[in-house]
Amino acid sequence: MEIFYAVVLLIVATIAANLAYPYFPVIPQAFYQIFAGALLSFVPFFHHFVLEPEMFMLIIIAPLMFYDGQNADTHALRKHIPSVLSMAVILAVLTVILMGYVSHAVIAGLPLALAFALAAIVTPTDAVAVSSITTNMAVPEKVMGMLERESLFNDASGLVAFNLALTAFITGEFSVRDGVEHFFVVFLGGLLIGTILGILFTWGRIYLVQTGMDSTSVIVPYDILTPFIIYLAAEHLELSGILAVVAAGLLRSAASKQIRLSSTQLQLVSRSTWRILTSILNGFVFVLLGVSLPTVWHNIQAEHTTALSSYILLAVILYLVMFGLRYLWIRFDWAQIHSAPKDQRHHALIGALSGIHGTITLAMAFSLPLTLHGQAFPFRNTMIFIAAVVIILSLLIPAIVLPLILPSREQPIDPEMAKRERQNLIVYATQQLMLEHPEHQEETQAVVEILNSQYGDHRPNRKLVGNLMTQTNQIEVASVQKLADTNQVSPAYANRYVRGLIWKTRSNSRLSFAGFGMWFRYVNHRLTHRLRHRGNRNHHDRRRQQPGYPTPAQIDALKTQREKTHANMRAVFTLMETQGYNDVMAYLATHTTPENQAEINAVRTSYNTRHRHFTQHDTSDLQNELFIQAFQYEYNYVRQQRVKHAIPIALADDLYQQISTDQMLYMQEIAGD
Repeated sequence: MEIFYAVVLLIVATIAANLAYPYFPVIPQAFYQIFAGALLSFVPFFHHFVLEPEMFMLIIIAPLMFYDGQNADTHALRKHIPSVLSMAVILAVLTVILMGYVSHAVIAGLPLALAFALAAIVTPTDAVAVSSITTNMAVPEKVMGMLERESLFNDASGLVAFNLALTAFITGEFSVRDGVEHFFVVFLGGLLIGTILGILFTWGRIYLVQTGMDSTSVIVPYDILTPFIIYLAAEHLELSGILAVVAAGLLRSAASKQIRLSSTQLQLVSRSTWRILTSILNGFVFVLLGVSLPTVWHNIQAEHTTALSSYILLAVILYLVMFGLRYLWIRFDWAQIHSAPKDQRHHALIGALSGIHGTITLAMAFSLPLTLHGQAFPFRNTMIFIAAVVIILSLLIPAIVLPLILPSREQPIDPEMAKRERQNLIVYATQQLMLEHPEHQEETQAVVEILNSQYGDHRPNRKLVGNLMTQTNQIEVASVQKLADTNQVSPAYANRYVRGLIWKTRSNSRLSFAGFGMWFRYVNHRLTHRLRHRGNRNHHDRRRQQPGYPTPAQIDALKTQREKTHANMRAVFTLMETQGYNDVMAYLATHTTPENQAEINAVRTSYNTRHRHFTQHDTSDLQNELFIQAFQYEYNYVRQQRVKHAIPIALADDLYQQISTDQMLYMQEIAGD
């Protein structure tokens, strides 16, 4: 249960941070998550929290890297292999070596092997953190592509270098030749095993699709388990599990055409599941950092209070060294992104600032052993603290500087215009359905109600809804009066129905608790009636035995007559309700605008709900046909607006995509029924 509560609290903290971010998006989302984690550390369960590094790498890092791999552009990756090797291997190794010596020089007591381990910890970059900071900024395409490709592989470089340095410190032995050989074995071996297993898992997925076993309950769990199995297999062989899942993800991306043979519903569910999962896991990383910081701070103060300033100084120096190396590497085009001469300085500055650290850095820091030869592992808390400061610096400085040197991202689609056109599109489809199918009011209104409910984005105004209900009730009264005037219904039934409508109109304008009073009176009446009926049961039994009491046959005849009267009354009431319903729907259709759409939808839903109680029959086939026509009307509206140049091409494409997605989802629902 402890694990369950821990996961639930982490999810709650992540959700809370994500909810707070839109209110003040100037601060990067990662800082909200770190702060949420820091607050979570006050919960007794998270006091002195220690992260299990193996579980962290398996449960969080493996699926994230697999997802990054399967969403990577494999064509662009093959085209930029020299750039990947330059940034993710050569620069990463040089950074580890240089920063290792710098760390050893600043903190003389820190063994050289641990200094290299610390350098390896803070070397890997995190493209996801870059994206979270530059959400509303126009990052040059070449720079962003370089960062994304680099982050796929420099994680493995840092991990291999970290393991080599840690092994050298624990064993006290290190050979350059053996270290280089081990590096390439782990690096290339991880890629190889990931490729082999990726091929097997991809073939298995394609086989399931081709044999018809491609239900979401099979394929989605299959996809989610894939990175965990591949990571565990690679680590069991003492190869790079990170590179293995990246290679498998890249292979999945390359086989995307075969995977698209699966149903549309499966593709949509799979994509949505992965987006939700990776979003939560990315949030976990920084929430866990926030949870862990108080414990690290407490341990640092307990061990080396006087050395705290030197640790912060070293973190700043390490960040500046990495910044300088990255700047020079990109400035002189050793990164091989081939920027134009006039853009090299600008791209170099952006690339250097975007060397943000996060997920892998935190994982490696916490993967330091807790003990060595039965005693606390030396400098463990120190290295974790320095890594945490580097992470925060790498997030904070770009968050301040990048907005000053990068222009705001131009939105290809104006959100307000998109919202307005979406509303206009629904109004157009609604009016066309009502105009083309007046003989099928009930089925048409069911379709209209569903279409409108999918795109409502604000709560209706209660006062306007009340006014609309009053107007529609008046329309119903006029409809019933017309039926009575033409002798289609008796005046007695018409008066009874109209009294109900008038009461409804009055109740709409009174306080809501008046309805509760009526409800309690109704319940009291029913209880009193039952008690009276139960108390008089014996009296009725005695009356049945007296002369002149109706015989059973006469009672049956009276009962049959009452049933006929009741059926006739229901038929008359159904006629009045249907006529009023049709007139109200016609009124709503002609008075719907984008501005009052929410209020119209609320009134329409109320009438549709009531009407369904009167008419209970299957209309699914006709509704399906009307849905297909409604989608066609939506397509027609976008095409008309585009022909008139009333909307830009980007907005038209976005609307087409939305309509297409809605149509595919609906057709999948039909197929599943």
